[in-house]
Amino acid sequence: MKHFLFSLLLLSTLSLAVSAQDTLAVNSNNTEAAKPRTVVKLIKTPAALGISPKTQKRISAIASPPINIALFAVDRRNKEDEGNSDVIMIITIDQVTKKIKMSSILRDTYVNIEGKGMDKINAAFALGGPQLAIKTINQNFDMDIQDYINVDFFGTAKMIDALGGVEINVKPEEIPFLNNYLKEVSIIENIPPVDVTSPGLQKLTGRQTVAYTRIRAVGRGDYERTERQRTVLVALFNKMKGSGPELYPVFMNQILPNMETSLSGMNLFKIGGDILNSKSKGIEQARFPLDSSSKGIRVNNIWYLSADLKATTASIHNFIYKNIAPAR
Repeated sequence: MKHFLFSLLLLSTLSLAVSAQDTLAVNSNNTEAAKPRTVVKLIKTPAALGISPKTQKRISAIASPPINIALFAVDRRNKEDEGNSDVIMIITIDQVTKKIKMSSILRDTYVNIEGKGMDKINAAFALGGPQLAIKTINQNFDMDIQDYINVDFFGTAKMIDALGGVEINVKPEEIPFLNNYLKEVSIIENIPPVDVTSPGLQKLTGRQTVAYTRIRAVGRGDYERTERQRTVLVALFNKMKGSGPELYPVFMNQILPNMETSLSGMNLFKIGGDILNSKSKGIEQARFPLDSSSKGIRVNNIWYLSADLKATTASIHNFIYKNIAPAR
């Protein structure tokens, strides 16, 4: 089963972190004890993260370089599976302008994975966990990522439900595929599905939202699927940013426990504060590789997205570091 989604929701929840910490300290008698999130310690030497000397030199020349965090959603059906990271994104927080950027990397992109050779980029997580997944992004695109956030299907659905669902404009042609994926999820969890019965703007549950983001057969395949994922994240981000203290207990008790991250509590709250104080009214989005620098190929009868990595790296750097939006 081709799972799906994204810990992207995390970007939204980070915006509550700094305020939630103070509010819950005052109202601790009114909330249940929060379960701890899963904190994973990475080896953070440049070599272990795949950050080259060239990249280190380039980043050190920037007075206040942007913070880049990898966001993964792993294709696993139970907690023991490692799974492919079928959603791969780079979330960027500009420390000067406070702009927030979201860069999707298509999961079928054909790259070199250390110790494995050429493969789809989403295989790195299954082969070596978050350490190798981050290293693969850094090595292939000359990035400086040092931290990540990850959720699986089950955690994502729970987090969206905890926030009361999300409003999405569902197209008529998307409904049968959405309900088909919803049926798969229901079989795994042994619960009856609640189908989407009509098109249009409507509030989707966590499971329905997960199914929506998995749709691949409508439109331009994985290209449009990543657009759906970003649509959901932006809707959640806007919802969270306009929320009040009533959601802080939800954040601590129902969202944080479903996270897996390498971020320390201090860094988590700092980044949350940056997002909370951001004057940006939206999230800038992009998808890589671009159509102009990639094409589909078959190797041993397996389909891959072959990319001009030099051109793709330049496009990513222009977007993240130079505020140059990629051409359509």
